[in-house]
Amino acid sequence: MTGLMPWQEATVGSGLMLSAQSSLRVDPGILERQVQAAIDSVPDEMRNRFGSPNGDWTAITLLYRNQKGISVPQPPLAHIPVLTDLLRDAGIDPFGLHITRQPPGVDLKWHFDHQSLHLDICRLLLPVRVPADAFTWIGHEKVAYPPGTLWTGDFAMPHQVENQTDQERIVIAIDSAVTPAIRALFPASLSSDGARRSTLAQEGINALLAARASPLICPVKNS
Repeated sequence: MTGLMPWQEATVGSGLMLSAQSSLRVDPGILERQVQAAIDSVPDEMRNRFGSPNGDWTAITLLYRNQKGISVPQPPLAHIPVLTDLLRDAGIDPFGLHITRQPPGVDLKWHFDHQSLHLDICRLLLPVRVPADAFTWIGHEKVAYPPGTLWTGDFAMPHQVENQTDQERIVIAIDSAVTPAIRALFPASLSSDGARRSTLAQEGINALLAARASPLICPVKNS
């Protein structure tokens, strides 16, 4: 493959599955209406603007786990019963829930996280609004999933989310410990070969960190 960054090349020819949709679906129209109601319930000044280059809001917290390990739902979550029903029925007990927003023309630059089905923590994503030309790079693969489709990826690999469109991209991020129930929602290939995944992820991370240290490479997002 041509045109790849050095940190993407680690997964080329690996045969590893880097992302997949789950067996779960929700009605995208209902999801969008309920998420918009949740957004509308939060005053603009209460919305998170982390990572926003122009001051636009980027996240609204729906649930977090406090220092005592207790999950604390936030008022906006009450507006999204389609989400709470999905989590309950699938046996997912998240420690974090957020509405995430990628403003038009904004990319989430290359970064990496300790989140994958072969690790102890994962991030599940439920798209709400996805512009046609918005997508995610995971290693060398370019992926996008439609609204209402729960999916995840090997986010321990360097990844980047691009939205060079004139529309916002809204996704619900679900952070959870990895459990047999969660793994069962996805193809087994997405969590298999953990040692090799970790080796290739580290190769990609090393290449990304080297690029960050080089003045000849455009800056990329720190993890």
